[in-house]
Amino acid sequence: MKRHISVTAFTALTAAGLGMLQGFPPAAAALGPDRTVVAHAAKRCASLAEFRMAAADIGLPTRGGRIDSATLNRADPASGRPEFCLVRGKVHSFDTKAPDINFQINLPTSWNRKSVQFGGAGFNGTVITGLGVAPGFGNTDPAQGQPPIDRGYATFGSDGGTSVGAGAVGSFASNEEALANWSGQSVKRTRDAAITVLKRYYGGRPDEQYHVGASKGGHEGLVAAQRYGDDYDGIIAYYPAIANQAMVLGYHRMWQQAYGSPGGYLNPAEQRLVSDAVHSTCDGLDGAADGVISHVRGCDGAFSVDALRCPDVIDGSDACLSPAQIQTLRTAASRFTFAFPMANGVTGIGPFPVLRGAELAPLLLDGAGKAEAAVYYNLIDPEIRYFIEQNADGSTANFDYLKYRKRIRELSRLIDTTDPDMDRFVRRGGKLIILQGTTDMLVPETLTDAYYERMADRYGPSIRRSVRYYVQPGFGHGTGRFDPAWDSLTALDAWTTRNTPPADPVATDANPATHGRTLPLCEYPLWPKYKGRGDIDQAGNFTCADR
Repeated sequence: MKRHISVTAFTALTAAGLGMLQGFPPAAAALGPDRTVVAHAAKRCASLAEFRMAAADIGLPTRGGRIDSATLNRADPASGRPEFCLVRGKVHSFDTKAPDINFQINLPTSWNRKSVQFGGAGFNGTVITGLGVAPGFGNTDPAQGQPPIDRGYATFGSDGGTSVGAGAVGSFASNEEALANWSGQSVKRTRDAAITVLKRYYGGRPDEQYHVGASKGGHEGLVAAQRYGDDYDGIIAYYPAIANQAMVLGYHRMWQQAYGSPGGYLNPAEQRLVSDAVHSTCDGLDGAADGVISHVRGCDGAFSVDALRCPDVIDGSDACLSPAQIQTLRTAASRFTFAFPMANGVTGIGPFPVLRGAELAPLLLDGAGKAEAAVYYNLIDPEIRYFIEQNADGSTANFDYLKYRKRIRELSRLIDTTDPDMDRFVRRGGKLIILQGTTDMLVPETLTDAYYERMADRYGPSIRRSVRYYVQPGFGHGTGRFDPAWDSLTALDAWTTRNTPPADPVATDANPATHGRTLPLCEYPLWPKYKGRGDIDQAGNFTCADR
């Protein structure tokens, strides 16, 4: 069981003395059992400017760090934002040729003695401010809850140490330390720097340290759980990008089929044709025609893409599909088994949910038939050239993964978070919430399902003491026909501090056209099934079913 440090007790006994020794005002004064308030906040905030961190303050090799600016932001009653000290600074890379890690830390004057680290996005390179909502990506519907800073959490984020200025996206990978930072080491370096600043400002470390993020930020959340489990009490990971190299190969395979084969591309009208046909067949399988396919496994057996095949023609039309277009969809909807295993025994990826209700544009195909405009291309091209081929002049169009077996496996071991071993995090009493959508074309549900199954195999029935995995029908990669708003941070905090796990959570749709409808958040492998009576827009009229 983790041991909490009482910041109130620490403050009452030592703050004045510490302040006298350092020439600062007293650090803080106790404000009830759950809050600490900083005395003389303006002076104390200003005193952080140009503070230097020693290399010993950070648990991985660096040249220390420094604060570049510290500014007290006054409370804004209109928005609900409290007074806080906004700190910007950097962790100096150990390799002088590697980019520094730039960070932002937000220190509320009235502190709840907890902190939230926000994960990154994409190739990182842009400082995550930590001023947004949890899990740091997606909608800002009120049902999502207030931003953590507004609740009294100290928050922070960074650029992951991959900023290359005017350099090409992904080019940081030519530097070993920058690539290691992107692979997860920046999580530790950022966290340790932030905790050092928190200790200096408040006189003690947080009672609870949380990590929240989605996609790349979700990947970083699992980095926190698997590699740095002693540092974290709770983690929220939405659609975590856990198997980087498997995803790159899966995207490349679909992209080649769509653009490398004559007639393989589907134009926007043909993409809508597929989506409409799948929903027409599968929407009602859960008992409610509500525009959301909840019974996705039932859909697998109910819908056949051959029903859209054009009779006796080679070229498709807006009303039907050609054989080449059907093959594009079948490629995406089938599992890609690799010629060699990735880290932790991952042998393949897919199927992707093209025949489960996913929107094909812009994730699989762009709107104009241009291969280089596809989102997949812009994700795989930097990785293929800079990560795998290690050649800025390399070729994505002619890429053959079989020629790079050694490098791909090396990258998989470095980057991927498919290891089910979270023993240190679990022993600490850590709690992990994962949320995944069924229509995600970047992180397919099947990938996250497989990872959860590996964790369940490792920990057995006790897995639910530490992990809750929810699957939201109709949710893609931050958007979808059902865009779930849920105050996951409050749920995590209650679970962590009071050992009260989430009980029958409900998601609220944040989409403007269907705003306010609700569905139960069902734990994998359950799905929301309509009971047959009552308003189909109300979660209470659904049950979490297994068949």
